[in-house]
Amino acid sequence: MEGNERIRILRSAVGSMPSWGIINELFNFKVDIIGMDSNPRSFGLYKLNKSYVVPRGDHPDYLGCIKDIVKNEMCNAILSGPEEEILCLSRNRSLFEEMNCILLMPDYENAFICANKYKADCFFKENGIPSPAIFTDIELIKYPCLIKPSFGRGGSDVFQINNKNDFQFFYEKVKDPVIQELIRGEEYSVDILADRKGNALSIVPRLRIGIDSGISVKGVTVLDHEIITYCERIVKKLRLFGPSCIQCIKNPDGIFFFDINARFGGGSILSIKADPTIIPNLLKLIKNEEPIPSTGFTEGLMMLRYYSEVFIKEADVIR
Repeated sequence: MEGNERIRILRSAVGSMPSWGIINELFNFKVDIIGMDSNPRSFGLYKLNKSYVVPRGDHPDYLGCIKDIVKNEMCNAILSGPEEEILCLSRNRSLFEEMNCILLMPDYENAFICANKYKADCFFKENGIPSPAIFTDIELIKYPCLIKPSFGRGGSDVFQINNKNDFQFFYEKVKDPVIQELIRGEEYSVDILADRKGNALSIVPRLRIGIDSGISVKGVTVLDHEIITYCERIVKKLRLFGPSCIQCIKNPDGIFFFDINARFGGGSILSIKADPTIIPNLLKLIKNEEPIPSTGFTEGLMMLRYYSEVFIKEADVIR
């Protein structure tokens, strides 16, 4: 694309409450945002000048719908969120590259490792990354522990189980469950922006000090060199491209990594405010330009979140 041409980004999950902070940052850089969400009652659809209701990422009509939007809106890049979308899009990367549309996500094989809790755990263990134990033998489970779906996000369907009765109850309720060792301590999310070769351009750890529905509502940036070093290894090994969010817990016994998200996290706006090179470099990745070297981030920057509302008439809901 031409140097002065406005970038047009197709942004998914605009009904996610944290999404608007990142969209506003992109607006500050004169980026055109085309929104999409599978839920017609998503606030972002009504705050953007152009938006679409689309099928879920695992629906057979999803891919064709996104191709049509990219073509009609002349999108330069897709900034996705839900794992099912990332898997579908990354599997079909070549279709979008032919349309000169950049997918800000890793290749399918590595996106699948990020999305699947079992695969992520295998990756951690094979690469010497400390992580909680996964119990595959019911008889060897140590209580208390956690049960979660192998594919999931935002803390949905994650439960603490304290005994065999709990296990029997929740095992029937959680789809394709993973039984994980319960690690207590300080929980960190680490926001990362990486180039096409998996070189981290920015790494910002943030301590989650307030969580609501799995999303950070209070947080503070922390300079932790050990966490940063591990994340550099993870990003490089998986050749993550674009934004990602890695989660870990730290306690006196060490650091334990348990999740890799090939997308911006719910609290990534804090890291974006702490490191002013993240959004400019995101745009340089889209334009295939040399990134700006990051000089680090503001340590001790705190985020405190609040709600805001959008009001529409029922008759104006996008069908």
